[in-house]
Amino acid sequence: MRQPLTKDHRSFALCISLFLSILTNAQDSSPDLRSISIEKDNNFDGYELLEFDNERLFVLAEHWHNIRSVPRATMKTLKYLHQHANVRILAIEQGKSAAYLANKYLATGDTLILRQIARNTMFWGKENIAFFKDLYEFNQVLPEVERIFVRSIDIEYKMESAIFVINELIGSKPVPEALEQTVGTFQLMFEDTRAHREQFDALAVMYYYDREFVTQLVKYTLTDIADQPSAYKNFFESDFEQFTTMIRDMDNGLFFDYTNPNTNYKFRDQLIYERFNDLLKEHSNVGILCVIGLRHATKPSSIYKLMTQPTSPVYNGVVNIRISALHLNMFKTGDLRRINFNFPKRLRENQATLIKHDPDDPALKSKSFHYTLFINDNGNLTPFENRLEEDY
Repeated sequence: MRQPLTKDHRSFALCISLFLSILTNAQDSSPDLRSISIEKDNNFDGYELLEFDNERLFVLAEHWHNIRSVPRATMKTLKYLHQHANVRILAIEQGKSAAYLANKYLATGDTLILRQIARNTMFWGKENIAFFKDLYEFNQVLPEVERIFVRSIDIEYKMESAIFVINELIGSKPVPEALEQTVGTFQLMFEDTRAHREQFDALAVMYYYDREFVTQLVKYTLTDIADQPSAYKNFFESDFEQFTTMIRDMDNGLFFDYTNPNTNYKFRDQLIYERFNDLLKEHSNVGILCVIGLRHATKPSSIYKLMTQPTSPVYNGVVNIRISALHLNMFKTGDLRRINFNFPKRLRENQATLIKHDPDDPALKSKSFHYTLFINDNGNLTPFENRLEEDY
């Protein structure tokens, strides 16, 4: 039979409990963990944990794509970095066609373009559309030279997006006979599917158009551009570079085959690295925020090379931030499980927590990241109800 605790035993137990409570509270008050708001407000408390001097590239590396709260967190981070780090460019892990549509919306505010973004690009969630509306609203109160614009750092792997924009570039101009087999075919293919396509708010399919047919058309167009460049320059005029870049990127996207991201991954990641180099050199006087998949931000991929290679235009000038969330109500990474163990309650009690990693602190170390932005939320992006889907 257990003996009742004596007064001395109770006093000792109380002291131990008090000591553990003080220790836990001391841990939970670590200056390297800050509760932050990711809401549409002016509360930026905690964001000052982000330290930078001359860094120009800021990366939000998505732990997995399509986390519901990432667009909202991106908008809040973008606003803070716009003010404090001269960030003026949002770089996207999509092709030049998606950037074209995003910038056209930001320039006009035409909500019909938002519908095309949702239908044709990888920005297919309701939260994505809310993000662009908020970005448009934010840009409207800024001087034109301070407004944020969108740039692509990836290949075209969403053929619907590229084919839509090709037809935007064609417009109402009659296609000359010399371009009927190429430009005219893109136009015919687009018009033949218009009625079916416009029944839906989103095309959640990997290949809406016949992949083999598009592959052959793209290859033939590349050859034809080389054979008669003046015909394309005369037709597309100032849009010639946009058109030719999309065609090359469509060819790369079809070679990569996004239905199996492991196929030719290094090929695509190397192109992303080269795009970053070009973008950083072209815009050497402003900051860039990029939202990209986690795999591109860890050793030895493109972002890691930009951070560590002396030839990089941002050598030692990258702030690498992993953005993660609850997954099935659990912490998905070992880093977050370790941090949650050492700082109990902090991650679960806050809507979002910004964590500064410290390589010298076993509780806060990370192999590849300077920071983690953890969102205390489960769930994927909210799809539009009327969408065309297929399994892949």
